[in-house]
Amino acid sequence: MRTSVFYIAITFVIFFLLPVEAQEYHRFNISAGAGVSVPTSDASANLNTGWNMNFRGGINVTQSFLADLDFTYNRWDLSDLALARAGQPGGYADVWSFSFEPMIRLAPRSPVDAYILAGAGIYHRGLTLTQPATFTQIVCDPFFGFCFPALVQGNQVVASFQTYKPGFNAGGGLEFALGRGGLKGFAEARYNEMFTTHGTNLSFVPVTFGIRW
Repeated sequence: MRTSVFYIAITFVIFFLLPVEAQEYHRFNISAGAGVSVPTSDASANLNTGWNMNFRGGINVTQSFLADLDFTYNRWDLSDLALARAGQPGGYADVWSFSFEPMIRLAPRSPVDAYILAGAGIYHRGLTLTQPATFTQIVCDPFFGFCFPALVQGNQVVASFQTYKPGFNAGGGLEFALGRGGLKGFAEARYNEMFTTHGTNLSFVPVTFGIRW
């Protein structure tokens, strides 16, 4: 009986050490990227194409399966149609999300690997309306060494709105090795949908390029 337990214990240890020693993959991953963000459905009529930033990290459960946490920020200028409806000359909308993001690599040992991912979490949407304004600001002259008030042009916030709702995303991408050491470049696109209490859900597709280790 003791011999059987011993062999079972040895098998158990080898099973968990094998991915580290034989397959040589890192236990953790981290990535960062940026790119364009394309509004879809009803959002495409109210938002112009914008930009996004993404930060992600987590545990490599196996070479093929990653369990990550994801933070993404998206921002778009309001379209002329939306500005006319609001009666303001300027404005923008932004969304940040924090989600659990499992990822599956389809060819983890290949120099170029395709992957799929999907996640769900909390989404925050903000809307800001602005108009041009003149502000008084203290300006310091480096040559004469004194400071004086000056008029500068900028944008003044006239109204803002924000809300928190659940949402989800799904997509895929490609990653490619950048030399040795586990550093990779990646390009991905993910469909996102943020739920709303009234009206149509907000949907958009961030296309992101970045590096992952």
